[in-house]
Amino acid sequence: ASSTLVTALLDGTSGQTIKVFDCDEADQCLDPTFRNMSLASSKAIRPRVAALITSMVEAIRADTAIGNAEKELLQVASVPLYKILTVQAAYGRGMPTDDRETLAEIASVDLLFAVLERIVGEAGRSMSTFIGADEAKLAMWQGQMSEVRRALADRQSNSQAKVSAIMQIIEKTAMIENMLSASMSPSMAAALDWSRAVQNRSLTP
Repeated sequence: ASSTLVTALLDGTSGQTIKVFDCDEADQCLDPTFRNMSLASSKAIRPRVAALITSMVEAIRADTAIGNAEKELLQVASVPLYKILTVQAAYGRGMPTDDRETLAEIASVDLLFAVLERIVGEAGRSMSTFIGADEAKLAMWQGQMSEVRRALADRQSNSQAKVSAIMQIIEKTAMIENMLSASMSPSMAAALDWSRAVQNRSLTP
């Protein structure tokens, strides 16, 4: 658990290796040990999220449905991802309104946060029934989880530039949406309406 691991999960190991726990056997995993792991950039989270965003853009332009993986990404994104992509696709194909790299960075960290929270939740439920747990090791693990959260938070909002980038995307989207409201094709209008519904559902507690 470290910022190095976070970077590896998001971007790959770039020819390097990182240490991860590996189970001694698949069933109970009572004696895990460290092993070296490498992760190709093509299998890392951010490039895969970028591919999902590109898939959504292509679906919007072709007026076709997006897949389940894309829908799941929309549920964890902290920005109105589908709305931004819909407005930008409607505004102009290939014009300089494409913020996919920034969106992929934001959404990939959001996704890793969601995965981490699920892991912590499952582990917490297991700990509550594990009578023979080693308290020192549990404390170490919890400390490592806190470190990973900090590393993710640093990646997401360490610089004012990233926050500004998010706001610029949203502000530019709102401006373009207003420009398009009177001239948008029926299919694009339907996609934008659907994006609003998705965003409203994701913001509802």
